[in-house]
Amino acid sequence: MSKFEDTVRELESQVQDLENDLAKKAEILDDEGKEKARILVSKTEEAIKSSVEKVRNIIADVKEDEKLDEFLEKVKAKSLEAVEFTKSKVEELTKPSEEKKTLDNLFDDVLGEFDKIKDSDAYKKTTDLLNEISVKINEFLEKPEVKSAIDKAKTTTVRVAEKGVEGLKKVLNTETEETTETKEEPKE
Repeated sequence: MSKFEDTVRELESQVQDLENDLAKKAEILDDEGKEKARILVSKTEEAIKSSVEKVRNIIADVKEDEKLDEFLEKVKAKSLEAVEFTKSKVEELTKPSEEKKTLDNLFDDVLGEFDKIKDSDAYKKTTDLLNEISVKINEFLEKPEVKSAIDKAKTTTVRVAEKGVEGLKKVLNTETEETTETKEEPKE
């Protein structure tokens, strides 16, 4: 039975390692990931405890040490397989969080660089200059003589466009009349 107790201690140690691993990973998991990982670890722990209890019940019936050793090795192997599977699934849960954390860090770095640029003298001078130019342009456009000149330019543009349309109409009507006369000539 000491072989059995050694196996149980080893399995309990693996479960403890699994719980420690989960505690480390929990720092980088979001709430949903923590819950999924906790459920995985809990189910694995329950399965191993259930296996240990079943083995205890079976050991009472098994008399041969060779069969017992073989059986314990199988239980141990399957339990360790379950622990490794759970560890890999918990690891998978941490991947998106690690990627998100990396993206968040990158985004923070970019914003930090933007803040540095924003705080620089060149940025402030450029911003001040652009604001000054904008104010001067608006002041210029608001002057009565400029408004009057713009209105005159608009009126002149409309007159030129109207004259262009009249000219097009004359040309098109003339061409249409010539085309009609040319078509009528062969009929004579």
